[in-house]
Amino acid sequence: MDVSAKHHKPPVIELKHVSFSYEEEAPLLHDISLRFDAGECCLIGGASGSGKSTLALIMNGLYPEAVEGTMKGEVRLHGRPLSSYDKGEAAQHIGVLFQDPESQFCMIKVEDELAFVLENIAVPREEMDNKIAGVLQETGMSDFRHRAIHELSGGQKQKIALASVLLLDPEVLIVDEPAANLDPASGQELVQLIGRIRRTRGCTVLIIEHQADRWLPLLDRAVFLAAGKVMLDGCPDTLYQTKRALLKQEGIHLPFRYDPVPPRKPDPHGEEVIFDVRELTVSKRTKTIIQHLSFSLHRGEMLAIAGENGSGKTTLLQAAAGLVPLKTGQIMLKDKTLEQMGEQEFRQRTGFVFQNPEHQFITDTVEEELLFGPELAGRKDAGQWMEKLLERFRLNNHRHHNPFMLSGGQKRRLSAAVMLGEVSDVLFLDEPTFGQDAASSDDLMNMIDELRKEGTAIVMITHDMMLVDRYCHRVLVMKDGEAAFDGEPGELWKQRDLLHSCSLMQPEEEAVTG
Repeated sequence: MDVSAKHHKPPVIELKHVSFSYEEEAPLLHDISLRFDAGECCLIGGASGSGKSTLALIMNGLYPEAVEGTMKGEVRLHGRPLSSYDKGEAAQHIGVLFQDPESQFCMIKVEDELAFVLENIAVPREEMDNKIAGVLQETGMSDFRHRAIHELSGGQKQKIALASVLLLDPEVLIVDEPAANLDPASGQELVQLIGRIRRTRGCTVLIIEHQADRWLPLLDRAVFLAAGKVMLDGCPDTLYQTKRALLKQEGIHLPFRYDPVPPRKPDPHGEEVIFDVRELTVSKRTKTIIQHLSFSLHRGEMLAIAGENGSGKTTLLQAAAGLVPLKTGQIMLKDKTLEQMGEQEFRQRTGFVFQNPEHQFITDTVEEELLFGPELAGRKDAGQWMEKLLERFRLNNHRHHNPFMLSGGQKRRLSAAVMLGEVSDVLFLDEPTFGQDAASSDDLMNMIDELRKEGTAIVMITHDMMLVDRYCHRVLVMKDGEAAFDGEPGELWKQRDLLHSCSLMQPEEEAVTG
């Protein structure tokens, strides 16, 4: 599509020379001028920290009001300054679907959540029933109207969050990595749903995303940010083909069709069994989450845990790491049970990187966060180690920043950097590359792989089957709290029925070559 050909029409939303900075910090966005037309579908890409999410919140009207920041320039909605709209009015025209649907919920039940949205825009009570029924049918969630939100899977929660936004009937829908937390099949289903909504409603859709592969069929246009400025703006196919070197240089993920990754076989692991989980059962209240599950790890082995949302992956990872109580079963590290070894020694020999990196932060600056563990352990080279991690994880420019003020990708890099310096035997990671740009993902996986080559066993949850295929010796697939498969990735890709039943997909290179 020739983007410039559309510009004789008045845009739905327009940014004119927009800059934004937090108090006493360098600008996060610099002189951004963009316009988005009715019905357009545009990717907004860029490396972690390039300003993508900030740009979305400025267009939505939430920034700079909700934070201690300063904005210069102007945002216009239908030619009218956004600042002239009543408080909250802009959000009805420009809806945002975030990565984490939980952050958008206020009520316990689905119906109450949707009714709450309608109450906030003064919809008469007698009209609510039809509106709720209609949006649930549109999102394929009619059967869940009376369910508690916490009982839903990740994909179902994201659909309810989307339904909440759609009740506002926005002309612009901004989606910020909405499928990042979902299993492959649920993510693809959400992408297709957003595509249908765009066609039926005619709304403008702006997609903030690191990995654009699944979104390509929807896109008319792509805008790439770098260091808070517009680096590229044009047809996605043209940009991916003609600007590959520049995009890769900026750490931006190239879809597989433009940059096919050659198959890679991980280096062999050691023969010594270093970690053993035996007949593990975990219950929460009266519900059994994990049932009689066993697996072992060799020194230098990398194991992926995969499966659909709600299959028990996170509970298994936390239980294996000694973070949740067991109903039955035994955890052994180097032929000692957790009880025999003691929790202090177990923690010194293992590490855990949470899906939410904020759960790990305990200091006021990035530097202090990286120094805390090594100094506590009495490392004489703590300062040198910190400098190495700052450089390797591209956090040098943020060394004096509060960890909680970093971008999502930067927080993830910091949480991983903290743990990589403190582990000797087993490292547990929950979605380590979630929210990362291509360069950060590659750096992180290379560092994890270096640790593995030194003898550390790696266990990680991931929805990224390409990552599994490239780095992992084994993959354990969870289904309803049990192991549906435990073996080499290459064997899993052959079992199409199993992949389908567990909401998984083959890695793209396998699908292309096979």
